[in-house]
Amino acid sequence: MDEEKMILSLEPVPGYRRVFHIVVIVAVLYLGFVFLKPFL
Repeated sequence: MDEEKMILSLEPVPGYRRVFHIVVIVAVLYLGFVFLKPFL
């Protein structure tokens, strides 16, 4: 059987990486606040 390799190529969306990093930073800060709240 001849199988073809399928390549999934996506064009990068401008600004996506920056938004991703901001969301991750906000999530980490929020979790830090939630976990440290009992000690404050």
